[in-house]
Amino acid sequence: MQVDRVNFADILVASALGAGLIMTIWLRQQELAMSIASGLLGYLGGVKIAAGRRF
Repeated sequence: MQVDRVNFADILVASALGAGLIMTIWLRQQELAMSIASGLLGYLGGVKIAAGRRF
């Protein structure tokens, strides 16, 4: 079984966006939370697609 290495930059970005999302929800900033959530989903989707295209 082959295990992929964890990319530190991806973990850092995802955790920072996740923390920011939680903070904006807690502070009731709906517009900012929506923007951060879409950015987080787009980033994670791009990382997943890029991981599938490795040669």
